[in-house]
Order: sequence, then structure tokens, then C-alpha cells
Amino acid sequence: MIRLGLENVRRALAFFGHPEEEFASVLIAGTNGKGSVSALVESAARAGGIRTGHYTSPHLADVRERVRVDGVKIPEAAWQRLMSEIDGIPGLSLTEFERQTLLAFRYFAERRVELAVVEVGLGGRLDAANALPAPEVCVITSIGHDHREWLGPTLKEIYFEKRGIARPGVPLVQAPPRSLRSAGDRDLFERGVPFWTLDRDVRGVSRGTDWTRRRQTFDVFLPGAKYAGIETGLLGGHQVRNGALALAVCHRLRRRGWPLSEEAIRAGFARAQWPGRFQVVRRAGGPDVILDGAHNREAAESLATAYRASPWGRRPATMIFGCLKDKDVAAMVRILKPLARRVFLVPLPTPRSRTTDELRRWWKGIETLEASSVAEAAEDAFRRARSDGGPVLAAGSLYLVGEVMKVLRRTPS
Repeated sequence: MIRLGLENVRRALAFFGHPEEEFASVLIAGTNGKGSVSALVESAARAGGIRTGHYTSPHLADVRERVRVDGVKIPEAAWQRLMSEIDGIPGLSLTEFERQTLLAFRYFAERRVELAVVEVGLGGRLDAANALPAPEVCVITSIGHDHREWLGPTLKEIYFEKRGIARPGVPLVQAPPRSLRSAGDRDLFERGVPFWTLDRDVRGVSRGTDWTRRRQTFDVFLPGAKYAGIETGLLGGHQVRNGALALAVCHRLRRRGWPLSEEAIRAGFARAQWPGRFQVVRRAGGPDVILDGAHNREAAESLATAYRASPWGRRPATMIFGCLKDKDVAAMVRILKPLARRVFLVPLPTPRSRTTDELRRWWKGIETLEASSVAEAAEDAFRRARSDGGPVLAAGSLYLVGEVMKVLRRTPS
């Protein structure tokens, strides 16, 4: 169930003595890139010796991946204990996301987290995560056409809903569509929000990718500062943009007194992991597997661009595809179909999944196969791709990526 609004979560936080006031935070909203930006910022803060919390959604294999302290997911016993206490609040009905947000804030307070990097779930203005008091820095990543039934039919409406996390006097780092800059700037000036905008105040410039090591290097230019030769294991041109946003956040934190030296930022970015986003898995004796949770038009475009720039770009992939009912499947398939030699259509392990019958009509024109499970599709896809010499590309949903990881016996970091 989705229910936007802050009243219930604020009542619940008050019931537990306002745990959200026990730690500082970075609050991140946006359509795509939230997780990558949050992973880079959290890793840099941890490299600087800061005790970190990290709250993200969705998860890949285990719901406890959403709540971490110093990079370690919350133990099962702590999850169950805190959920039981939350469910015991008298006279208050919370959504699942509200329960998880409340659990994260309580766990961070218990573990004496110094800085929590918190990802908004849906929207921003009325999202449960926005119950945080004034963050150290707010972030708006790229804006795309997703969740329009909740946030509005146009990019402008979606952007202004997500921008609802901005606070007067709190630095904002953002990546709005160019067409919305003028209206957005006026509103921010009027509200007294200091802000930097990607491609104007903040720029990331790629130096290239070492595909053997699966690392890419880029420079970041900020007002009055330059960070040259930043290295990360997050691949694709879109991750240079995410990296520039994340570095701008770290620079702002540094200016606000947090112990984030340039060495810590470099080390944190180099160590950061965010599975399921153009993640390349090399299999001994088998085809390479590329995992990407691209679940909307803009994410599919980023995936297609990254694939064409990769060593596999001239070879069509054996694709495994599944998506949810509320996603723009027509746009995703139109973008991804040129990358594929064939496609395995699969149902996802959620009632929100599109059926293979629904998906089939969008994939006309290439070899289309159906499987009853992701595991069945993966094994057949690996065999066929090995014969063709191309990679396997799993895309369309993070639910799908999580299931393929189980087949590969990979555990999300």
C-alpha cells in the first residue's frame, strides 16, 4: 500500500521520543541515481572515519539490505525486535515503507550513527523519509517519468514534488531537466535555499573506463574546486554524473566541518559498491552477465548508452526481461530491443509483475522465449549465450536482478 503524507510517521517518531533527532543526515530524492549517489557518499563518509547509517530502497535479495550501519546490514534479531515494537504503537496504522523508515531511524539512533545517508522512497515532499529534521545537505538526482499516478503527469510536477525535501538555508545539490531550471531557480531563491546545479555549477568529465579492471575515472569541477582522477567501480556514463553529484555533496559536507579529506573521498569512491547497476559478472567457462535494474525509460536509455560503449557493444545480448505493471514497458522495450539477439520473458516474484503474455506483444521482431521462473530462464540464457559468444543482459526490474543474483550465487554487498 502506498500512502503519501507525514502525519502518521511523525506521530510514530514522537511516540519513540524522536530518534530522528539523534543523528545528522544527507537526504536524497530523484527518479534514477539515488542509490548510486547514496552509496558513494556513504562510502566516502565511512572512509573519513564517520559512523554512518544508510537507508535505501528497494532491496535485491533481503529486505534488511535497506538498513545498514557502517556498511553492515541490520541483524535479523534487531529487525524483528524493532518491527515488533513499531507494530505495538497503539491506535496507529503505518504502511510498510513507514514502518521500515521508522525502524531505520530508531536503529540509527540506537547504534549512535553520526551521519545517515537516507534515500527517499517515493516523491519527496510527502515521503516518510522527509520527516527528518534539517539535513546537512539535500540532493535531487535525475528526474524521469515514473510514479506519475502519485507525483503528477509532467516532469515539472514530478520535479517539484521531489524538490519538496529542500529546506531554507540547507545546501541543495540537484540535477533537474534543463527545461525546468529557470522556474526551479526562482523558487529556490525565494525560499532561501542555496543550491548547485549539475552541468552548470557542478560538472563531471569522464577520463575513460578500464574494462579489464571494471573501473572508470573522471574529473569533477565545482565552484572554486577541482577533483581530478576520481576512480569508481560504478560503470557507465550516467555514473560520472552521479559521481559528480556525490562529490559535490561530500565537498559541501567538508565545508560544513565534517572530516572528509580529499583522500577519504577518493578512497570511499574507489571502494563503493552498488550492485545491480550495470554490474558485470564474469563467469568461468560461461558468458559474461550484465545486471541492471533499469525500470523506466530514462534508466533504459542510460543502460543502452553504457552497453554500446562497453566491450560487448557490438555483440547482441541474450536478454532476460521482466517488469512491473506500473512501468512504461513500451518505452523500455523500444530502447532495449536493438541490444538483443533474443529475449527470455519472465514473471517476477511479486503480485505487481506483468505476465509473460502481457510482455510478448511488445517484443515482436526478435526471438522471444518464455520461462516459468527467472532461474529457468537464466540457465537457458547462459547456455545459448555461451554458444553465440555474446553476453547475457538482465534488465527491467531490481526484482529480476535479485533473482538472477540468486542463480549466480551472488550476495548483494
